[in-house]
Amino acid sequence: MRFPARFLSARLLIIACVLMVAAVTATRADDDVSNTDLIKAFAGVALGSEHEKRIPRVIKWVAPINVAIIGKGYPPLFEELVVRQLDDLAKETGHPVKLVYSEVMRLEKRLAPNVSKIPINVLVFFGPKASLPAVIEKRTKGAYKAADAEKLLRLGFCHGRLRINKTGALTFGYAAVPAEIVTQVQYGNVRVDPKIFLRACVTEEITQLMGLVNDVDGLTFSIFSDSSRHVDLTEADRWMLRMLYDERMKPGMKADQALPIAAQYLALKRPGK
Repeated sequence: MRFPARFLSARLLIIACVLMVAAVTATRADDDVSNTDLIKAFAGVALGSEHEKRIPRVIKWVAPINVAIIGKGYPPLFEELVVRQLDDLAKETGHPVKLVYSEVMRLEKRLAPNVSKIPINVLVFFGPKASLPAVIEKRTKGAYKAADAEKLLRLGFCHGRLRINKTGALTFGYAAVPAEIVTQVQYGNVRVDPKIFLRACVTEEITQLMGLVNDVDGLTFSIFSDSSRHVDLTEADRWMLRMLYDERMKPGMKADQALPIAAQYLALKRPGK
């Protein structure tokens, strides 16, 4: 099953950039978010069905996540942000997540000797909007069509897609980052910092590939909201990642099974909150 596309809209990015000082320096304190609020947020972000009609259930990775960057000529900051985000996700979830291939790694001879035998299941694309859709279709062997990617790139800056199997386990995903994001500094009457755009894109799209796939209206303490001012993961987002990858939380679990586990986890890890 192919999961609906996720994309970071122009409106959200402009909000993020205009308000980046507040977003970066004044994130809501962890103590201000109750366990009850976290469970409600988890129900919406992890179990909601924002873009399709389906029975809400846990979706997450079981297999190790092996990532490849597909693209050339990107600024060093891009790969740095990807690696930093992957390392952060591995730390928060305890799940194996790592970058195994990029053109930079190849040129610098940093690839593992057995890289050709490593099953790559997440692709992070970087390239011009005009050529990116065709590259996506080619590199996914036609599983994701260029016409669909082109449509999504018109709707927003970055987008991601996931594939899940019948059990709820994630089996493949990709995130697409248009090259224009690192050069454009003016959107209408608003001047922006491209580095903040890029950071917001990498943070949200790669994190959503872990299984936190929905945006929730009014979720001010999380990055997973169209009205969010946050550029980086908040403490609440980190707690949701930890809940999702608790070993008791199984792919395919419905809300009546998953939410009690989430409550037990928080009661143990955040007593009295």
